[in-house]
Amino acid sequence: MNDPTTDGDAGDALSNGSGDDTSRAPSNLPSAGRSNMATRSVSADGSGTASGPGAAAADPADTTPTAGEPTAASGDDAAAQRRSSGGGGGDDADGAASSESDDATGGSAWDALRPLGDDDLAALDPSALEDDLDAVDVADDPATDEPPPPAPPAGPASSRTAAELTAATVLRTPARPPRSGWRRMIHRMTGGAVSPGASRSDREREDQLRAIRTLVTHPRRITVLSRKGGVGKTTTTLMLGQTLASERGDRIIAVDGNPDAGNLGYRIDPSGPDTSVTDLLNGLENVHRYADMRRFTTQTTVGLEVLRSDDDPQISTALGDQEYGAILSLLDRFYNLVLIDTGTGILDSAVQGILDGTDQIVLVVSPSLDAARSASQTLDWLTEHGFVGLVENAVAVINQSRRSTMVDVARIEDHFWDRCGATVRIPWDGFLEAGAETELADLRPATREAYRHLAAAVA
Repeated sequence: MNDPTTDGDAGDALSNGSGDDTSRAPSNLPSAGRSNMATRSVSADGSGTASGPGAAAADPADTTPTAGEPTAASGDDAAAQRRSSGGGGGDDADGAASSESDDATGGSAWDALRPLGDDDLAALDPSALEDDLDAVDVADDPATDEPPPPAPPAGPASSRTAAELTAATVLRTPARPPRSGWRRMIHRMTGGAVSPGASRSDREREDQLRAIRTLVTHPRRITVLSRKGGVGKTTTTLMLGQTLASERGDRIIAVDGNPDAGNLGYRIDPSGPDTSVTDLLNGLENVHRYADMRRFTTQTTVGLEVLRSDDDPQISTALGDQEYGAILSLLDRFYNLVLIDTGTGILDSAVQGILDGTDQIVLVVSPSLDAARSASQTLDWLTEHGFVGLVENAVAVINQSRRSTMVDVARIEDHFWDRCGATVRIPWDGFLEAGAETELADLRPATREAYRHLAAAVA
């Protein structure tokens, strides 16, 4: 049995000194919380009265516990105070003090009840509950147990290809020695240890050779013409053909297209076959292969082939446009470049037929007033007769003579530069003036350089 004195002390601990109130909030609550709090006293028979500010004081006899009886009313009052204060925003310290008071007074199961806080409301949010249910459904779905689809194959580790491995990028090739001048001398004196590099003229030469060696995908016909004789058409045809043949290496032929017995055949080695354009025309049906064609041509030391004209004095009828058309069509089957040396008669039927299939013309001019005027009239005639494209892409060649004249060659060159696609000035050379058999190696270096420039302009 419990000591009555002890029980009375416990009851006194729940009341104030005057006994006005049998249930009150813990003393550590804020004053505002205590003033606004409504409490409830529960008696042993289940009835209760409200107490608080302004409420009537309860009978002390109703709240005094008997010996051995737990202070349930005190516990219920404390729980009611916590519920009332929780709605008013009590802090953690209030809850701890109330819990300690309940433990001290032997609280009931109602002590576990507390107001819902912000965390509780968040947990009861419908959207959060739906997310939790979706997570459970996904976890229970047997389809999620299947392995994921394979990843797409990875791309190449690098974008580099075998095209990068070339001789220029891999091999350590020594630089080419200079071709001329003091650069070549230093290169030779030092045994190649010091190489000043290519000069401007050497770089220009490389550019010219690159242009000369341009790939030809279909046969091209290049016609050399002038309305004035003695200006160097045959010489230009021969030297241009030899320059192209020496640098290109493919099949190139020069044809004597002068219907009045031209002299192209006299400018090469006469030891070749004694055949002409007329012989080829009579044997067209027997030419099926390149070997058959070679029976009618003469080849120079650099590989240029020449088809002579017929100089038989008994011939009384010149070849016309139909005959030359048939011959040129046959030559297109076996040669990449066909050069045609024409006569002075631009109104001849043969020249008319040659121009119809020409891809480019080379206009030859001598440094004289009458020759320049005649060459310019040739361009006028071509323009009036529908060969505007040939005029715009024409290459004018100015063959210089040895003797000094009163003619301003630069003015002539400017005139044809404006009318044609390009102009080339060929310096005087003794071998060219002789009019005899001439090889490319016989010319002076400046002359060979000029013809190389002409070949690059034509190619």
